Amino acid sequence: MLTNSPASRSWRAFTLVELLVTVGIIMLVIAISIPVMESFRERARKAKCISHLRNIHQGFTGYVTDVGHWPQLPQEMLEGGASEEDFFGFWISALEPYGLSQESWVCPSDRALERRLNETKQEYFGSYIITQFDDRAKTPFRWNQPWAMERGNFHGQGPHILMPDGSIQSANNPFHGR
Repeated sequence: MLTNSPASRSWRAFTLVELLVTVGIIMLVIAISIPVMESFRERARKAKCISHLRNIHQGFTGYVTDVGHWPQLPQEMLEGGASEEDFFGFWISALEPYGLSQESWVCPSDRALERRLNETKQEYFGSYIITQFDDRAKTPFRWNQPWAMERGNFHGQGPHILMPDGSIQSANNPFHGR
């Protein structure tokens, strides 16, 4: 005799409530993971920015070692007769032999310049402003004066500052521990 009772069936279907609870749990996990993933991405961009600044430090150290002094901006640039592109063109060209390309001068969290980097390769630009020193070899090392600084607060703790010893500090407290 065949019975059609629920106990005699060999399979069981999900109820609507079970299905809604499962979908709700999945949506909750997704909602929690999206901000966490963005936080990981931002930490990766910050690490890459610090790496760029350390590479710039190595480039400057190599230049000063080889040439005997800090790269010198031409006089017309010092007097204000240069565009931003000329300014960055000078620094990028001066340190290119030391492994620094245009990409090394752009902080990954600087979204406007990051997009520009992907659009064009013709112009010079950067996220880091460089300190101008004189032509004495020891001047960049004499005072505890920053070598480079980010143009903006891209990481939420103040702009990064590249110090002469190669350390990276926050502009909120640049001389912490010094």
